Amino acid sequence: MSLERCPLCGSTDFSLLYPSTLDKKREPASQYNCTSHGLGIHPDIFECRQCSMVFNEAAPGAEDVTGEYERVEDPEYLAQRESRRLTFHRELDAIEAAQDKGELLDVGCYTGFFLECARERGWRVSGVEPSRWAAAYASDELGFDVFNGPIERFTRERSFDVVTLWDVLEHLPNPVEVLNILRKHVRDDGLLVFATHNLDHKVARVMGRHFPLFMEMHTVHFNNDTLAMLLQQTGFRLERKHNQMRAVRLGYLLSRLRRFGDTPERIASSVARALSLQDKILWTGLVGVETYFARPI
Repeated sequence: MSLERCPLCGSTDFSLLYPSTLDKKREPASQYNCTSHGLGIHPDIFECRQCSMVFNEAAPGAEDVTGEYERVEDPEYLAQRESRRLTFHRELDAIEAAQDKGELLDVGCYTGFFLECARERGWRVSGVEPSRWAAAYASDELGFDVFNGPIERFTRERSFDVVTLWDVLEHLPNPVEVLNILRKHVRDDGLLVFATHNLDHKVARVMGRHFPLFMEMHTVHFNNDTLAMLLQQTGFRLERKHNQMRAVRLGYLLSRLRRFGDTPERIASSVARALSLQDKILWTGLVGVETYFARPI
C-alpha cells in the first residue's frame, strides 16, 4: 500500500517528520498484537502541511492490514486481565457520571474484558472485533454478542447510548470513514468515548521522535487540532477529556524494556520475580494517552 494523501484532510502536501526505525529489531508475527513489544519501531512518519495530521507510511508487506488483525492471537494479553479490568472500571466511573446506563457497543473489544466490566455494572453490551481469536474468546469464554470483523462490515441497524473505542483510533488508516459509520450508531443523546495518544501531551512533546507509541501498528497520530477537526467532520463535538490512568502489572511493565534489548528486560524481570513483585499493580498516566468524551452535534 503506497502513501497517497493525508488520512484526515486528503491533502497530498506533506513532509517527512521522523525517518523509519524499521532497521531495528522487529517481531513481525506480533506487531499487531495489543501486547506488541515493537515500541518505537515504525516506518517513515509524515506530517500534513495543510492540517498538521501525523501519519505513518505503510510498512512493507502491509497491504492486507485487515487480514493481519483478523489473524492476531495474543495469549499474553489474557494474563493482563486483572490490571485491564481495574483500568476499565475507572473509565466506567467517568462514563457513568456522564451517561445513564443503557446499551453499549465496544468497537475493537478484543477479548471482551471491558464488556465484562460494563455488564457487571448493569450495561447491555455487545462488541465488534476483527481478530478471530479474540472475538472467539469474548464470545465463547465470556458469552458476549461480538461481531467478528472490522467496523466497516458492521451492518446491524442499531444505535447505542455509548460507543467506545479503547486504543483503536490510532490503528485506523481511515479514521474519518470509521467515525462517520459510528455516528450512525450513537444515539442523538448518546456518547462516543475513545482513548488514544495525543502528540500535544507533555510526554509526547518531550520525547519527540523517541515517543514509544510511534509503532508500525499505529497508523495515525493525533494532536489537539486534528482531533477537533476529526470530530467536527464526522458530526461530533468534544465534551471533555482526561489523562488516562492505567493499572499495569509490574512484570508486564518491565517486559516493555525489551525495546532496549533482551538483557535489561531479563535482569529487571529476574529481580522482580526474586522479590515476588512481578504481580504488583502500579498506576501510571505517563504514556501520553487521553480519554475523550464526544457528543453528536
